[in-house]
Amino acid sequence: MKNTLLLITFLSLVVFIPVAIGDNEEMTADEHYLMGNAYSSFGKFENATIEYREALALKPDYTDAWNNLGIALNRQGKYDEALMASNNATRISPDDADAWYNRGYTLGMLKRYDEEIDSYRQALSIKPNFSSAWENMGVAYFDQGKYDEAIAAFTNETSYEPDNHVAWYYLGTVYEKTEQYSDAIAAFEKAVEISPNLTMVQDRLESLKENITLSKPTHSESSKTGSDNSSFISGIMDLFS
Repeated sequence: MKNTLLLITFLSLVVFIPVAIGDNEEMTADEHYLMGNAYSSFGKFENATIEYREALALKPDYTDAWNNLGIALNRQGKYDEALMASNNATRISPDDADAWYNRGYTLGMLKRYDEEIDSYRQALSIKPNFSSAWENMGVAYFDQGKYDEAIAAFTNETSYEPDNHVAWYYLGTVYEKTEQYSDAIAAFEKAVEISPNLTMVQDRLESLKENITLSKPTHSESSKTGSDNSSFISGIMDLFS
């Protein structure tokens, strides 16, 4: 049903906007922007980019167009261009949390993690309950090996969005990485409680429960339990597959 509505919206914009403006009239910035959104919703990001640029040629301070241009460029892997778009969005609208979030995402794709985190902090100073910003900040900290900061970020995410199974999975993964196994088990249990079909998390949870002991694990035992970043990334991919 949702896809049908998107298709109707897309066709309406593509067919009726050119008809409505007539042969001798030019499209407005808003009309180009809406066309860009329609193209983006169907994955036609090159077409969307053209429409957003047309909108910005007519209205250079169009923050939403800069934002969505950056997203479309990200989806094409054009991260340097996307960053320029996001920089313009934050310059024009420094109080726009989404603009800072999108900038942070792009900086993350460029592996500029400190700047990425700074952008998420800006977004969160404007919108403290911005769960996606907490989540991406946690991932950025994890990628730098800053596990305490990652735990704090994911904990904040779960406090604002307690029914987000992915947030609990991320939190459990960092606890597992730092050998805080009881906390890892509690977080994984919460993820499974929210979404019982997470087979990968259930398997990981059972493995942890089998291996945990009352005494501190040896170095060799620890190295077998979530000891590298690849398990974190593979788990993320499994959750979204």
